[in-house]
Amino acid sequence: MAMVANSVDLAIVAFGIVVMAMGAYGLTYSRNLMRQLLSVEVAFNGLLMMLLPLLSANASSATYFGVVVISVVSAEIIVVVAILVSYYRASRSMSSDNLEEVPER
Repeated sequence: MAMVANSVDLAIVAFGIVVMAMGAYGLTYSRNLMRQLLSVEVAFNGLLMMLLPLLSANASSATYFGVVVISVVSAEIIVVVAILVSYYRASRSMSSDNLEEVPER
């Protein structure tokens, strides 16, 4: 039975690595700020998937960790989307190429 749990844990970690690599690829090769934001979130979720096997031994700590992480990620998304909306209103572009050239009001 322990061998099955170890192979499942290994599969979860491998899938987390693949998801994190997809997020890193999207962050590296995208110029759209919204795509970059989504890529960061995908990479972060891949990291969380790699941490799942470590927390699976204790259900209460895994639940607590999950609630805290979901709360922090939700707050992060709200702040970053607000910043992106402000940037879009100022520059009328979502490209990261001209990120440092935001016009002053």
